[in-house]
Amino acid sequence: MTQLGDPPAPPDAPPLDGPRLAQSIRLLDHLVEHGPATRSELASATGLGRSAIAGITARLLDAGILAEETDASPDGRAMPLALAAGHHVLVTTEVGPDEVIATLAALDGTELARFVEPLDAGAAPAALLDLLAAVLQRAIAAADRRGAPVADLTVLVDGAVAGRPAVVVEGARLGDEPIDVLAELRARVSELAEVEAALPAPVQLLPSAIAAASSEAEALGVADLLYLEGDPALASAIIVDGRPLRGAHGLAASIAHLPIVPNGVRCDCGQVGCLVTVAGPAHVIERAGLADLEAMHGRRAAIDELIARIDAADDRARWSWLDAALWIGRTLQVVVPALDPTVIVIGGYWGGFIPDIDAAFRRNRPTIAGGAIGSIPRIVRASAGPEAALDGARRRARARLVAEPLRLIG
Repeated sequence: MTQLGDPPAPPDAPPLDGPRLAQSIRLLDHLVEHGPATRSELASATGLGRSAIAGITARLLDAGILAEETDASPDGRAMPLALAAGHHVLVTTEVGPDEVIATLAALDGTELARFVEPLDAGAAPAALLDLLAAVLQRAIAAADRRGAPVADLTVLVDGAVAGRPAVVVEGARLGDEPIDVLAELRARVSELAEVEAALPAPVQLLPSAIAAASSEAEALGVADLLYLEGDPALASAIIVDGRPLRGAHGLAASIAHLPIVPNGVRCDCGQVGCLVTVAGPAHVIERAGLADLEAMHGRRAAIDELIARIDAADDRARWSWLDAALWIGRTLQVVVPALDPTVIVIGGYWGGFIPDIDAAFRRNRPTIAGGAIGSIPRIVRASAGPEAALDGARRRARARLVAEPLRLIG
């Protein structure tokens, strides 16, 4: 039974440790990214000595993780090595603003196939799960047709993930009650049981914001950041030392439900004055007079029209956004001193209006060190693109598989 107070289950310990693990990861990561290579090429690419390469490759060959391409060269010493699991694929699903997506990708992240179903605005959680199951089923079938075993299955969701088994909480698209998304998918997709039985690691239920934040951290080359986005839901993530901050119960970075507005309205979560009640996309769209447009044409269309009206200085749209920006800035004033991130990354449509957020944020900043603290941290627009969450999920999947190399047996 799920206990929301339980911390996320710790990952299994990797089969290698210390320098051997780090060296194996470096070698395997190169093979995933660049394909087969000789021992000499691996030594040059990774910076490892020939004796280290010889020891690592011997171990990985014995484990069945690497295979020699015997028909590639008559000289055994120059024989290329390849991942035995190189034909495996990654399956990733995501709920977008107006569609549900499942993708099939190679281990290097190259997308091989994509399956999409349109999602009506205001769709009930059961209908959303039906669509998610439909695209997942098609992705599994595509992998089967290719004869490609699934090495990782990641389900991206909005909201936080907590408990054992993992459930979605605070999910804007899945309702206010905790929901066991994986159990719902198992009930709808009979093929999922067979896939799960063969997976090297359990299915990952991952907040989309964490996946997107991981992409942004890599793009910026930083190890610490705070990530916020305003659509399709108000979501956030925190990266510390290159890893997402999940907290003891998986609820860290739940900024959407930070009660920031004194004497504010009651949120669906039961609190009063949550940030989402004054800056969430549904709230801003409604105050801008675009609720009917969203109901007819979806959230993406409503957001696009909101942006156009703000740019055109439409009073109702502009004031709807400026009020939201004020509360976003005040929220940052509360959160940033506790985290001290290198950078704040703003995604979604908010990223186009960073000066408004920045102005609200700087309005109440300390003047420590002669005012130098006033420019810390910088606020930047998300740069990883609309595919950031999918790309981040694939990168995390590959890193997880490479970090536990004895699981990558083809």
